[in-house]
Amino acid sequence: MALAAVEAVAETRRNPKAVEAAIGALAARFGNRLVTSQAVREQHGKDASYHPCVPPDAVAFAQSIEEVSEIVKLCARHKVPIIPFGTGTGVEGNVVALRGGVCIDISRMNRILQVSAGDLDATVEAGVTHEQLNEHLRDSGLFFSVDPGANATLGGMAATRASGTNSVRYGTMRENVLALKVVLPDGRVIRTARRARKSRDGVAAS
Repeated sequence: MALAAVEAVAETRRNPKAVEAAIGALAARFGNRLVTSQAVREQHGKDASYHPCVPPDAVAFAQSIEEVSEIVKLCARHKVPIIPFGTGTGVEGNVVALRGGVCIDISRMNRILQVSAGDLDATVEAGVTHEQLNEHLRDSGLFFSVDPGANATLGGMAATRASGTNSVRYGTMRENVLALKVVLPDGRVIRTARRARKSRDGVAAS
């Protein structure tokens, strides 16, 4: 009954012509990195929560923030919903595509761009997992403290303010993220804050 109700809501909110146009444009741009098979869509329509699976209409595998921006702009033009997806380990039901749309899989954006051991910070892409980062840091004597109990992506952990058994001592994602590069709903890319915790005036950087 619950699944039938969810599917009914999803169907009433979907614009088939807009979705078809968006998928066609994405397929022309991304080729086989735009997937519409049932198995892949179902894999991206559920996380580790109790919520029933509601798959998106298509899954786009982005490899850079520029591609994410491009996908978002195209979907915004056609007024098609977008759903970010990391590893599907969340327990909030955020990836359930209640209104259909295009799922943006960021798991291939998994590069560790820079580690500044002296500054105790790292710059990573959103698809890097916390286990991957800690493996990279293993020989440096450093570690990333936030452990939600699953090998989640840092992008997803930031989106849900993940915590874990170390958070009482080291803080949640809120205390461990210095800055973000964000794609807005219209596709614009902005940067929040800076690596520095303080400015030269002695006030918190923002």
